[in-house]
Amino acid sequence: MDKNTVLAFLVIALILMGMPYYYEMVGLAPSPPQEEGQEPGFEPVRVPSSSSSFPAPTNTTVQRSGFAKRVDEDGVVKSLSEEKIVYVETPLYVAGVSSRGGGSLVSFVLKNYPLNDSSLVDLVVKEINQGNLLIKFKDFSGESVTLDNVWELSGRHAHKDTLSILSEGGSIDFFSTINGQIINKAFTFNPGGYTIGLEMDLQSVGSKMMSQERFTLIWRGGVPSTEPNKSDEASFYAANLSQGREITKHNGKDGNVVSSTGRTDWTAVRSKYFTAAIIPTSSSNYGEVSARTGDPSVSNSEAPFYDMAVGFSSAAPASAIVYLGPLQYNNLKSLDVGLENSMSFGIAPIRGIGRGVLYLLKTFHGVVPNYGVVLIIFSVLVKIVVYPLTKKSYQSMKAMQILQPEIAKLKDKYQGDPQRLNKETMKMYKERGVNPLGGCLPMLLQMPLLFALFIVFRSTIELRGAPFMLWIDDLSQPDALIPLPFSLPLYGNQISLLPLLMGVSMFVQQKMSATQANPQQKMMTQFMSVFFVVLFNQFPSGLNLYYTLFNVLTILQQKYMVNPKEVQSVTKKKG
Repeated sequence: MDKNTVLAFLVIALILMGMPYYYEMVGLAPSPPQEEGQEPGFEPVRVPSSSSSFPAPTNTTVQRSGFAKRVDEDGVVKSLSEEKIVYVETPLYVAGVSSRGGGSLVSFVLKNYPLNDSSLVDLVVKEINQGNLLIKFKDFSGESVTLDNVWELSGRHAHKDTLSILSEGGSIDFFSTINGQIINKAFTFNPGGYTIGLEMDLQSVGSKMMSQERFTLIWRGGVPSTEPNKSDEASFYAANLSQGREITKHNGKDGNVVSSTGRTDWTAVRSKYFTAAIIPTSSSNYGEVSARTGDPSVSNSEAPFYDMAVGFSSAAPASAIVYLGPLQYNNLKSLDVGLENSMSFGIAPIRGIGRGVLYLLKTFHGVVPNYGVVLIIFSVLVKIVVYPLTKKSYQSMKAMQILQPEIAKLKDKYQGDPQRLNKETMKMYKERGVNPLGGCLPMLLQMPLLFALFIVFRSTIELRGAPFMLWIDDLSQPDALIPLPFSLPLYGNQISLLPLLMGVSMFVQQKMSATQANPQQKMMTQFMSVFFVVLFNQFPSGLNLYYTLFNVLTILQQKYMVNPKEVQSVTKKKG
C-alpha cells in the first residue's frame, strides 16, 4: 500500500475506535417530549420461571379484568385454557408460535444460518424476547393493559402441534373473549421468505375499552447475539423508526425512548447480520423504539436490549408484516418500504458504491460457488478497472524519485530563502512536466471504492459461514491459527495468518513506493505495517484475503507494468 492508501486505512481505524465515544456523547436522534395521550415506554413483563426450553403452561399476569379467567385462593389470575405451542416449518425456518397473547413467538430457528458451535441461529430467545407481538393499549382510566392471556386456536389447527408450509402459504388463527366480545388475531406464513402476515381485529372492544380506540403491537428484546466477537457485533446493533420515509435512529442510551405519532413506515431492530421489523400494511398512527438493560448472560452485554411498537386504530381491522430474518439487501428491498436503508453501507457518497460491490459479489457467486474464489476474481477485476489511475500515480511517484537529487541540490542552494526555493522547485516541476500532486490525486479518486469495499466485506451476511479453503472455513471470521490464553487490546486472543501476510505485502509495497529512504520514513513504514497487522487481526478473513491479494497485485504492477522509459521521458528537461 502506498502512503495515501495507508492514510485511508488509518482514518478508518480512527473512525472505528472513535465511534463508540461519539455515540456516547451525542445521540443521532434525541428523545422527543412525551405528548398527551402518547404511548409511554414499554413496561417489563413477568416471565414465568421454567428450566425447559419453552415455558410450560403456568400462571400469567392479567392487568385488567374482563378476560376469560379464574382466581385461585392465592389471588393469582389463571387463564381457563392452557398455553399451546404450534411449530410452523417452512423451507427457511421453524417457528414456535404460542397461543399466549394470541400468537407470540417462542422460537424462530433459521435453517440456513449456523452458529459458531454448529447449532442453528434462533432469533427468538425466551429470556429476552418474552412477550413479543403482544397487543397493548390504555383503558379509559389511563391504565396500561397488555393482552398476554392464553388465546384459543380456531379452525383446523386447533388440535395440531405442527404445521408444514413447504410449497403454499398457510395461516394460524387465534381468538379470545373480553367481556363476552370476541377478538381475533391471525398469522399467515410465506414458504418463500422471512415475512409473516399479521391480521388483528379488535373492533368489538375498541370503543368500549380502549382510550381513543388505539392499540399497539409490540416487540421486546430486539434480536439475540449470534456472533463470537461480541465487541464487533455490538457496534452494529441499532433500532430505527421510519415515518414518511425519514429514518430516526435510536442513540442506544438505556431508558431513552424515540417515539412519534403519525403514519409509520416501519420499526426495526438489528444486530450485525439479522433484523426484526414490524411493517404496517394498514393505517398506523404511532411508532416507537426504546432501549433498556437486560441480563448479559443471555445476550451481548455490550449492546442494549431494544424494544419497538407500532400503533393502530381498533375502529377497523389492522394488518402488518413481520420480517424476522437475515439482513439481505434484496429481501429488504423487495418489501418496498425503505427497510434496506437500515443496512450498513456507509455515508451517502459511498452507499451506492457499496451496493454495487455487493451486487457484483452475489452475481459472481451465482457462477462461482466459492466466495473465496469470488474475492480473488473481484480483486483482479478491481485492479484492472483502476489500472489507468494506478499507472498515472506510479509514474508520478517514480518521476518524483528521479527528481529527488535535483530537489536536494535546490534545497542546499536556497536553504536560507524558502520563497526562492519554492519558486525554483515549482519551475523545475513545470519544465520537467511533473505534477507533485500526481501521485495523490489518482489514489484519492479510489478512496470511495476503498471505503465501500471495507464496509461491505466487513458486514455482509453473504460471507457469513462461507468457507474458502484449508484453515479458512468462515470468511466472516478471523482466520485464527493459534489461540492465545489471553486477550490483547485491539489485537484479540488469537494469531491469524492473513493479517501477517498482508503486513508483509504492505511493507514490501511501501518500500517500493518510497520517494526517499530517510530513517524517519523507514521507521514510519515499519510502524504502519505492524499497526495494520494488529488492527486487522480481528477483522474477517474475507477482508484480509482481498487486501492481501490486492497488495500482491499492486507490487506486481509497480515492478512490471510501469515502463522506466516512460518515466525518463516525462522527467527529461523540455526544450
